[in-house]
Amino acid sequence: EREREREREVVKMASEAFLAHKTRVIRLYRHSLKQMMSWAVQRTLIYEEMANIRSQFEANKNVATLAEAEQLVESGEKYLASKAHPDPYIVPYYVGGSSYHRNPPFPKEISSHQNFGREGY
Repeated sequence: EREREREREVVKMASEAFLAHKTRVIRLYRHSLKQMMSWAVQRTLIYEEMANIRSQFEANKNVATLAEAEQLVESGEKYLASKAHPDPYIVPYYVGGSSYHRNPPFPKEISSHQNFGREGY
């Protein structure tokens, strides 16, 4: 009975480690695509680079050990950090974007009626 509990704990720890690794890989892939959007302007170049990034991830899909996969992710993160764009693209309505807080909300003292002709006067 005690042996079974220990085996379950080992399996649980291994599955948690795998999920953490999977999350890191997904984040690395997403950040790679987002960073690539800062460097490429033309859609044809973007699609080619997306396919290239995807093929690099697919090539390392079936790595034998988790330690080797962790090493690949770490090297990928270092490579991504070394290729960071000096002025990355920011979505206009995000913080730091060109349209962020362009149209701030009305002050509370001003009321806005949204009845569109049915105000009653």
